[in-house]
Amino acid sequence: MEDAILRQHIAEYDRWKKTLDQQFAAFNGWLEAHFPNSAGARQVVQQARALLAEDQFTLALVGEFSRGKTELINALLAHTYDKRLLPSKPGRTTMCPTEIFSDGGEQASLRLLPIETLATNTSLESFRRIPQKWVTHHFDADDAEATREALLKVAACKSVTPEEAARYGFDRRHLDGKGNLVQIPAWRYALICLPHPLLAQGLRIIDTPGLNALGNEPELTLSTLPSAQAVAFLLSADAGVSGTDLNMWETHLVPLREHRGTAVMALLNKIDVLWGDPDEDPEQLLRLMRAQVGKLLALPRESVVGVSAKQALLARQQQNPELLQQSQFANFEKLLVQRLMEHRQKVAEHRSLHQALTLMADTRDLLKRRLNSGRSALSHLQRNSTTSAEQLTELAQLQQTVREQHKNCHQELLTLKSSQRMLARQRASLLAPVSSQQLQLLIDETSRALHERWTPLGLARAIDGFMEGVDHQMANLEREVVQANRLVDAIFERSSLKNLKVWEQHLNIHSFRIALRGLHRQAAQLRRSPQLLLARRNRLTERFLATLASEVGRLYSQLISAADGWLDQALEPLKQHVQYQKHLLNRQLIKLTELKQKTQVKRTDLRALEEEVLRNNAALVALEEMLTQSTAAPQPLAPAPRASNVTPLKAPASS
Repeated sequence: MEDAILRQHIAEYDRWKKTLDQQFAAFNGWLEAHFPNSAGARQVVQQARALLAEDQFTLALVGEFSRGKTELINALLAHTYDKRLLPSKPGRTTMCPTEIFSDGGEQASLRLLPIETLATNTSLESFRRIPQKWVTHHFDADDAEATREALLKVAACKSVTPEEAARYGFDRRHLDGKGNLVQIPAWRYALICLPHPLLAQGLRIIDTPGLNALGNEPELTLSTLPSAQAVAFLLSADAGVSGTDLNMWETHLVPLREHRGTAVMALLNKIDVLWGDPDEDPEQLLRLMRAQVGKLLALPRESVVGVSAKQALLARQQQNPELLQQSQFANFEKLLVQRLMEHRQKVAEHRSLHQALTLMADTRDLLKRRLNSGRSALSHLQRNSTTSAEQLTELAQLQQTVREQHKNCHQELLTLKSSQRMLARQRASLLAPVSSQQLQLLIDETSRALHERWTPLGLARAIDGFMEGVDHQMANLEREVVQANRLVDAIFERSSLKNLKVWEQHLNIHSFRIALRGLHRQAAQLRRSPQLLLARRNRLTERFLATLASEVGRLYSQLISAADGWLDQALEPLKQHVQYQKHLLNRQLIKLTELKQKTQVKRTDLRALEEEVLRNNAALVALEEMLTQSTAAPQPLAPAPRASNVTPLKAPASS
């Protein structure tokens, strides 16, 4: 069956990361063997390996209930289990946001966070670090009944009074109920760990169960969805874009797409409902519907595809290629592959990988120069020195040259250490604008303003004031960054290493500035949602503000971590270059001294110098092999056909 495109690309991406990690591990071993004083270089390599180990490709599914999100997940994961993995039935099957992933082990588990935690202002991210707050169930993923029984718990509900539901932040208009009670989810969040190949290779799926869940958990909109590499907005092919769909799109997804740059696609699910009318051309109907949805949502047509997740799952269970083609599920997978390749390119261009690969290349070039120098000296001695006296003269001259080079390296290292201390002293002024104290002052000021005037207008002004304060702090930080980059430029200009591109060593906070401005626009849009407009001072509004402050704090923490890493690593290419050159010169000086001592006693065959040349040559060969395989630029498989090339949709033959 020609349905392996997503599996093939995810597997290829996983192999690329593992191959690169193995090459970095080999380089780390090479450094330990050939350059003992290389702690800084090994730290650079370790940071690159950590980036590869932590990388994941996240797909977030957004849509109202009964749009087929659960069945879509089942179809994606059906290759391994050949069955419906997640329980699916008419109505609400996923009441709380659900995250599906693999931890690399064989044990399947379900972790559930009680809904009562909504009564606090503690974030989901914080609760992830408090395992005792979760209810955990382990189950056998190979046992269909045990899996079904465990995962059905995600859909559990509980009956509460409307007042209690409101305290948790739920909008009663989106809740079912009887009498004086309404139904709310029993759980706030679910984590499903499965031993599945796609998940083990880095795919993570987040299922959001509707408008109420998004509106009630600001962290989903302000943090979780922006961190996803692909967001799929599910619609029903028989209904198009409903009023609640449009509300969800405008409140949560338009700001995400326009202000955070997230790639959003629209999926018209359940296209099999178009197959039943013999008087209509299902292909033409779908083409018209895609055009209408694209126009209404302002999406390019290639980002709107029609699928039948139910029929795709059935086709994979029955090994039916014709039905799989009719489901058009491959068009959705092709869109995912495009997003995956875009993400892969970003990872390949990441500063950590680039710095590690640059270090490998520079070490190779330096070793090659020293090897050529050693060969030249050996050849000169062998060719021109016929007596012990002549050899002594030649060795003394060579020894003096190497000693001067060694002295220059030592002096350059002292200068670099002084420069490093100078750069380290920039930390206080550099990071002062985004310190935790400055952020807390903004938070306190915002809280006081809201306490004095807790109204929708007051909320809007408080959010704008808070984010304007953040923007002012970032502007101050940018001025400090310019000064710090100028200092690094001056240090590199004084160095002997001219082939490095200085601008690649600059601290760049542009992406953080964009993210914070996008967060402001998202928050401004989200606070217009009915749940917040109708709210007074309740847990939802408090949680919304706490989430906004927490997300700013998280971005500040990432920025501070990036700046600290930059302060530590900006001069590392220079330091490692000079240290390794000094190390090679020191070894050569020792060998020359040994040769000179032997020559004073008797004529030598220069074997010690030959051994040093051979040692350097072996080290160079090993490093060349690593660099031949290493590349930061991904080598993708044949590009996936564009998703707009829709396979003709045919109704199945009647029995």
